[in-house]
Amino acid sequence: LFAPFPVYAGRINWLLDNTLDIRYTNAHRGPRGLFLSALRTTADYIIADKKTGREKGGARVQILAEPDELGQSSIRGLRSSELYAFYVFNVAKTEANVKLGQFVLPFGLSAVYDTPLQPIQTLYGPSVGLRIDSGVMVDGYAGPYRYAAALSTGSGPNRRDLAGGIVQSFRLERNFLTQSGRIQIGGSLLSGKLPVTAYNTELPASGVSTAEEFVDKTRFAADASYYLSKLTVRGELQFGADDQRQVWGYFGEGRYDFANGKTAIATVRRWNFGQKPQGVTLLGAGVNFELKNGLTIRTLYEYERAKPSATSSSIVDRRFTIQTRVRF
Repeated sequence: LFAPFPVYAGRINWLLDNTLDIRYTNAHRGPRGLFLSALRTTADYIIADKKTGREKGGARVQILAEPDELGQSSIRGLRSSELYAFYVFNVAKTEANVKLGQFVLPFGLSAVYDTPLQPIQTLYGPSVGLRIDSGVMVDGYAGPYRYAAALSTGSGPNRRDLAGGIVQSFRLERNFLTQSGRIQIGGSLLSGKLPVTAYNTELPASGVSTAEEFVDKTRFAADASYYLSKLTVRGELQFGADDQRQVWGYFGEGRYDFANGKTAIATVRRWNFGQKPQGVTLLGAGVNFELKNGLTIRTLYEYERAKPSATSSSIVDRRFTIQTRVRF
């Protein structure tokens, strides 16, 4: 709410964004070596209002070439991720953007923080088991608030089999501009039958899920982001239940631009699953280098400790990742 809305000169507009993600990882227990993580192409078709230049409708098509599992060197094919049509309704000081198709679920930080092409991931993998789902969503603003509500299948993108019900998700957000920086605060609710997750659950950048087992989940999330000059801090707390089994976790991240084009990063993530005492904790630190012509180099060292079950010992993984990311 503190940035200008996009305004288009013409009525019909095409936007194209391509991102290439190549990584090197020397994980202690997981993938090792150089591999193509993803090649993502996003095409936006925008119909603008003749008088105001604001968006009135359109469509998004997002296609990814990626391996079946992180670290594999072979590309199996193309997958669609975000894939929807939308139309914008404006009444007084309220905006409603209706989307139909595959979209990012309006839940938690994943609704406002794009991490699929980053080494750092938020809680959506172990907690929800989905980032992209199919259905209908309404999002927009009413006064100082931004809102989003969705009804979706719970099966994820590119799947016609239903998980067995309808997933309901809702997010409400507000921004505060203060003399000490900008604060963004959000609250989210989610309920429905969603994929069963475990300590080793990983989702590809497209968000495609191959889960065959589903469970009734309820989730509540509170998140906040703080922006002050060269400092950015994000945090998220989630809790709820898988059937009657309590689950909870948190995510935190701090970024500081200590030099021109150089950013120091620290992150922490914890998730406690319904099958006690299964849980996973991750600590990470690294440096990002923003270079010219859309080139970004990211480095991240991670320490991860997972507890699979009460009868097994903890599994520890240490990994160092170098990501070369190019936008064109």
